[in-house]
Amino acid sequence: MNHTIYPLFTGTFTVRFEGLESPGFPRVDDIPDYAFLVVDEAGAGVVVDTGFNRSNVPGVGSTFTREASLEIPALLNSLGFQAVDIQAVVMTHLHWDHTGGMEHFPDARFYIQYFDFMQMLHLNPNEETYYCPDHWMGLLDCVEPIHGRYELKPGIELVRTGGHTHGHQAVRVHTAEGVVVLGGDAPFNYEFLWKAIPAEKWLLYKDGPGSRFYWKEGVLETLRDWVHSLNVDVPYVHEKMPLKDIQNLGDRVIFAHDPALQGVVRIPDLEN
Repeated sequence: MNHTIYPLFTGTFTVRFEGLESPGFPRVDDIPDYAFLVVDEAGAGVVVDTGFNRSNVPGVGSTFTREASLEIPALLNSLGFQAVDIQAVVMTHLHWDHTGGMEHFPDARFYIQYFDFMQMLHLNPNEETYYCPDHWMGLLDCVEPIHGRYELKPGIELVRTGGHTHGHQAVRVHTAEGVVVLGGDAPFNYEFLWKAIPAEKWLLYKDGPGSRFYWKEGVLETLRDWVHSLNVDVPYVHEKMPLKDIQNLGDRVIFAHDPALQGVVRIPDLEN
């Protein structure tokens, strides 16, 4: 079955860690953020990722730009959909800039790779700022944890790529013009970010100006109990699919922060 893909522009953000910058510290300025609506020939929609939430753009001095028209419900309404009617939401991974709109889908199942949760049980303390559990802790009963390749429905397949997170996944979508791969954040790896700043500075940040971006007491324990309750019997090994192999998953790859998506109404025809 063929599908049409609609990019959902949810705004831009700039991330700052004031007081932590050091030589070689990367600038993260005006990053465009996209979710996607995938519609089949019968008019049924699947959402891929949900953008960021204005209440949580981590980092002291961070900023964002978003108008009311860029909230997920409004974006879907503009395409003739209601968030409450969406039955399936695919998360490429659970970083904060992809999970901010999950709350708008109370009747959906969330398809997330099991290894994304496993990784969160083994984070370095500074890596907690990558995630905002408030976005999804109350939705764990709605999660469909998957492992590896998974056919969501005819014409949509999920493929674990690893790399950016241990459970990062790409979404292969059959369209009238070939297979389009929604690749999330597959090209990006932030390990260098933590190496650029001494561990003792991160501890000062956690205990000081950045404290509100770290997990609340009890979150890790609750998450660990939920993961263990799944009784998934697979070895936890982080494997990273090379980018060239991700690109070979389809005829075209689209990433979640691609500036070239600006003004694009739908894929594959790229009409504006």
